This record gives sequence, structure tokens and C-alpha cells, in this order.
Amino acid sequence: MATDRQYRCRYCGYFLPAWLPVAKRPESAMLLHHLGVMHPAEAGPCFKRMETEKIDAVFREVYKVVDLPEVEL
Repeated sequence: MATDRQYRCRYCGYFLPAWLPVAKRPESAMLLHHLGVMHPAEAGPCFKRMETEKIDAVFREVYKVVDLPEVEL
């Protein structure tokens, strides 16, 4: 489970955990929920695009993967 990265929403700057159950694939339910609840005006066009485009391409425009700095214990 990757804990050294997070997704940052490009609309509001909110950080979401970036644990990836499948290598290099976002946990889409978490990201879709944030988009639909927090940004309903932007969600409609994004959801419409997901009907014809790969969901990953749309997510790359909405979320940025951010590497967290290493913390020494």
C-alpha cells in the first residue's frame, strides 16, 4: 500500500489518500465521490467525458499525484 503519495484536487486543493489497490490505477470510487459531492458543477462534464474517454485521462486533469516528503522518525 503506497502511503508516500496523495491525490490533490485541482479544483479545491484538497488532498486524498493515494493508496493504490491495483498498481498505477487510482481508487476511482473515492475520487468520483469527492468530485461529485464537492464539485457538482464540474462533475457533470467530467462524468459525460468518462462515457467516451478512459477514466484515467479525465482523472489526470482533475487530480494531481503529489509525492509526500520523507519524514524521519
